[in-house]
Amino acid sequence: MAGQARAPLKLGSYIRIQGAVAAVLNAIINPALAWLLNRKMEAVALGDVAVDAAVTSLCVSLLVALCAAPGARRAVRSGQLADLEGAGREAWLRRLPSKSWALGLLFGACATVLLVLVILGAFRLAGLPGLSFPGFAVLKAVYTGILGYAVTRWVILRQVLAVTPP
Repeated sequence: MAGQARAPLKLGSYIRIQGAVAAVLNAIINPALAWLLNRKMEAVALGDVAVDAAVTSLCVSLLVALCAAPGARRAVRSGQLADLEGAGREAWLRRLPSKSWALGLLFGACATVLLVLVILGAFRLAGLPGLSFPGFAVLKAVYTGILGYAVTRWVILRQVLAVTPP
């Protein structure tokens, strides 16, 4: 009804909703972009998979942070979120920058190193020289969806911690 105030959303619910949106969007958009850049759908060599993963991780982390942080700050300031004490369990995030661009770049750099090492290691262990294009698109959908959710979660928690006392 118009004019009725909505009950505040619990922090965990807000994170799950925003994270799911980021995960789904990234899992759809990133393979689509890969297809636009490789319309012949040729196989992708291991080195190209690693370079793509590095660039994508940086870009996804930065863009997700730039999109998620303002919404989280607005939700906290307007009182739309309840149960903010739960963010205190993630106190390690207080040590990270609160500026969304710096936080996104930091998460992107960490994700890049981790993801590239995992991809290179897994492919070498399996003896794979690369991936077919459909395999590459599936890999991109999986890791960008997971990365989108994780970055969204941590960015929201960092913004909440910035406005709540330790």
